[in-house]
Amino acid sequence: MRTLDIVAAASLWGRRLAFAAAALSAAASAHADGPTPQSLHAAGLLTLPEPCTVSRQDLLQGAPDENVWVSPLGEGTWLAIALCEHHAYQSTEVALRIEERDGALTSTLLAFPSWREGEETPWAYIAYQPWLIGVAGDVTDGRISLFYKGRGVGDCGEQVTYDLTGAMVRIEEYRAKFACDGEWVEPAAWPLVPQQVLDDYAPAVTDGRAAALLSAAMLRWPRVDWMGHAIVRGDLDADGVEEQWIGGYSRNWDTERTSYHLVREQGGTLRSSDLPVADDSQVALCQPAATLEFEGTATLAIDDALCDRLRVGWDAAADTITVERQ
Repeated sequence: MRTLDIVAAASLWGRRLAFAAAALSAAASAHADGPTPQSLHAAGLLTLPEPCTVSRQDLLQGAPDENVWVSPLGEGTWLAIALCEHHAYQSTEVALRIEERDGALTSTLLAFPSWREGEETPWAYIAYQPWLIGVAGDVTDGRISLFYKGRGVGDCGEQVTYDLTGAMVRIEEYRAKFACDGEWVEPAAWPLVPQQVLDDYAPAVTDGRAAALLSAAMLRWPRVDWMGHAIVRGDLDADGVEEQWIGGYSRNWDTERTSYHLVREQGGTLRSSDLPVADDSQVALCQPAATLEFEGTATLAIDDALCDRLRVGWDAAADTITVERQ
């Protein structure tokens, strides 16, 4: 029986630190034409979610570009990974896609699709968040692996391979052993999660505009589970400019209430409207892993697959949405 204990995890972490140190010392040669942690920080491109920024200040107490790794993804594209927190046997990190466009660099916070099961939803689904929690490997052929241990002995958890070659992160392979039963099985032999769930919650749109929407939403609301399968585009307010819409939800553990966040993006500006989940309100969702769909041009439907659809319209005089259940 083999176990991946704290020492083994620390060894993996140590290799990443050693890799980062080597990369920094060789920056002048190996990355002469690419960005470095220092240059990204100087250019204001290390834009991290607030919880990560706060935890890095407490953890590092040093230069803001420390514990940042930059790896090439392709021609004119790099991945920058920043450490947020270091736990006993794994860590929390976030990743940025750095691209060169017209001689200048841009930065996009990447959204990682993850398996979710919880009290708020009656079935498993895939949600998008910025957090890489576990032990992340090095970038190889535009892919990165993430090993998450459900507990220290490593008898349960998740093993994911992410494809980073496009603007949106996609799942290439997702294995999980959810039963923490004390029996060690190599993560590579863990069962694949149901493909139907991956297909049902695959991103609806995969271009750079959708990635920018998720990046902006995660920076503003970093603790929300975003429904990447429910990104839609339309002109609800009929002003001739197409909007992007996305839904997500978060749990307030003080009030024990769940809120659904309907976010509208137009011209880089975000506006959010919150709807209750599972309460007695006429405009509450029955569960929050909902889809969005335009019904014609003047109605946006929120479908939670349990209750009748909520229908969103636009009140031009009040410059806000209307919500009703029909």
